[in-house]
Amino acid sequence: MAFEIVNGILKKYEGSEEHVIVPGEVTEIGDYAFYGASQLKSLRIPDTVREMGDNIFYDCESLEEVILPDSLSYIGSAMFSRCASLKRVVFPDTLTWLPRITFFQCESLVSVHLPSSLERIGRACFEQCHSLEEIILPEGVKTLDENVFDDCTALKKVCLPETLETIGDNVFFNCCSLEELILPSSLKSIGKGAFETRGKLKLTVPDSIAIHSKMLDNNWNMYWNFGVNRRYNGKNEDNYQLYDSRIANVNLKEWKPSARIILAVNYLETFEREIDFYHAWIRENTQELLETLVSKKRYRALNKAVELDLVSPDDLLPYLGRISDRDEKAKLLAMNKEKRQASDLFDTDLDDLF
Repeated sequence: MAFEIVNGILKKYEGSEEHVIVPGEVTEIGDYAFYGASQLKSLRIPDTVREMGDNIFYDCESLEEVILPDSLSYIGSAMFSRCASLKRVVFPDTLTWLPRITFFQCESLVSVHLPSSLERIGRACFEQCHSLEEIILPEGVKTLDENVFDDCTALKKVCLPETLETIGDNVFFNCCSLEELILPSSLKSIGKGAFETRGKLKLTVPDSIAIHSKMLDNNWNMYWNFGVNRRYNGKNEDNYQLYDSRIANVNLKEWKPSARIILAVNYLETFEREIDFYHAWIRENTQELLETLVSKKRYRALNKAVELDLVSPDDLLPYLGRISDRDEKAKLLAMNKEKRQASDLFDTDLDDLF
């Protein structure tokens, strides 16, 4: 095998083998050592290796699996960038951080064993890993730098540890398959566009954490509609980005008008306890909210608004004729009748409403 080794440092591999065994005399693998080794599929790295530099496997398009040795204490940036065939990597429990763009454009990556010692994940570490569906961040991770999971379009599940303190800008940008995020109470900082997934996201937030508009609407995608190939078609119509999301700590004044409605709808649909500022906003913007609830058939939220006396019989009356679901209409009529028997609403013949 064609290795250039100087004083224990593997400077360059110039062979064309598919399976490579790194010599036991190597203690360090230098920058770009396997850069562009297009035939390489797997390699065995001895426990003598303590450090690995930048861009070591950059553009190794056939590389499929790597198990890194327990002796390893340092890795450089972009180690596996553009390894299009890479499916699996196992890290030793000796590393405290993953540098920037470690897995950038690893299109086939499906499994990563992250070290239990990990504390930080660098910028764009997993950006454009389009096959990655699930990742568990170990307890101990404190920081996700900007764009860590940017454009991971297949990512469905991320488990955030209770040690996490910082989520950087655009960490989950365009993670359009991400279904749910449960934020830990340890969070201290969240960057702009952090939850701008361009999909439908269930976001559960402890009361202690303030959610600001910049975290979700940097490019204003609270209200996306997708067409062919999941690409945004430019119309703000049917798809809520947020659904069943529990967000109690927001300042509605900083949000755009349509986002205030979405937040209010989510509050009504996930109601666990009364939150005064939501009630005040709903009472001040009843007609605008009713228009959305009826046109989008958000009946669970509509029923809760009536139950909480946030919507009066008189407010609701003009909209009943637009509700085609007979069961929902009957339920609303019954709820209103209980609240105000003398309402003009109930002087109306039910047959006329149906």
